[in-house]
Amino acid sequence: MVDLPEDLDADSALSAAVDALYAVEPAEFIASRKAWVTELRGAGLREIAKEVGAMRRPSLAAATVNSLVRAGDPVVERLREVGERLRHAQSAMDAAGLAALRGERDAVLADWVAAAGEHGPGGGDEGARGALSGAVASEVRDTAIAALADGAATEVVLSGSLTRALSYSGFGEVDVADAVARTSTGVVLTRIEGGGEAIDQRQDDDELGDDALDDDEDERDELEDDQRDEVEDDQHDEREDPHPGPDLDLLERELDEAEKGVAAYRAARKQAADAVTAAERAVEVARAQVAQAERLLAAAQQHLGDAEAGQESAAAELAAADEDLGAAREARDAARAALEEAEDS
Repeated sequence: MVDLPEDLDADSALSAAVDALYAVEPAEFIASRKAWVTELRGAGLREIAKEVGAMRRPSLAAATVNSLVRAGDPVVERLREVGERLRHAQSAMDAAGLAALRGERDAVLADWVAAAGEHGPGGGDEGARGALSGAVASEVRDTAIAALADGAATEVVLSGSLTRALSYSGFGEVDVADAVARTSTGVVLTRIEGGGEAIDQRQDDDELGDDALDDDEDERDELEDDQRDEVEDDQHDEREDPHPGPDLDLLERELDEAEKGVAAYRAARKQAADAVTAAERAVEVARAQVAQAERLLAAAQQHLGDAEAGQESAAAELAAADEDLGAAREARDAARAALEEAEDS
């Protein structure tokens, strides 16, 4: 049930809607969004209703992360703090520091997944909290890894309005396009705790530092325009037209299928990127082996040259010795002949 106060302004209405939408179970998202759109339009906030109508339903993994962030579990702040230290060590090329942080990184990832199971919206196969399915647990962990690696991804993950899981391929920036609730102008809506009630913080894409958001701006704007038009037509038809409007559930299912396709191709890209990284490392190892073999070959060739020179010198000395031996034999034979001749006489 949506109950808007009469004096609600546009900014606080959008903040309240986003905060409420991304706090419900994924299965309730469409109905909740529809109720908010109806109430906002009834309150005369038509532009805000359009923005809310374009909000994406979060995947189960994203909803699980949102629940964890909103629960204020200590692991959330630990993730931010460890990520900052990891990125600092990485930028400083501090190998010792990175090695020292490996244990903390592994610990916070394990605690993150465990806490997500406790706070998540029915993470198990049968909807039982504390028992995330293997696929959801993997996506929740991948999302935390992405947050550790990239500061912009950290802000998106900790916004409380994540729409899909994130992943990090091991190099470059994390792709956060369409991964968080945003307005049609590209303003990202994040949720900050403080002062009791959650409010929205607006950050431009440049502040997030994510080139991928800019690259996909035209495609995203076109999709959001279509979604807003469909929602507006649906609300108009419900009040004035006896015939049903567009089937939002069907459109949402089609969007889910499309997002699954994107996720599948993203996973395939990650696998290909991992293969490229492994191949690059194999090339580096092979090059090192070739360099070592070339050094050994050069040393062996030097040894061969020295041995051949020694062989030639020894052969020359042998020839000289043979000549000296021949001369000595001739002298001996002459002396023997002289002796024999003297004895005969």
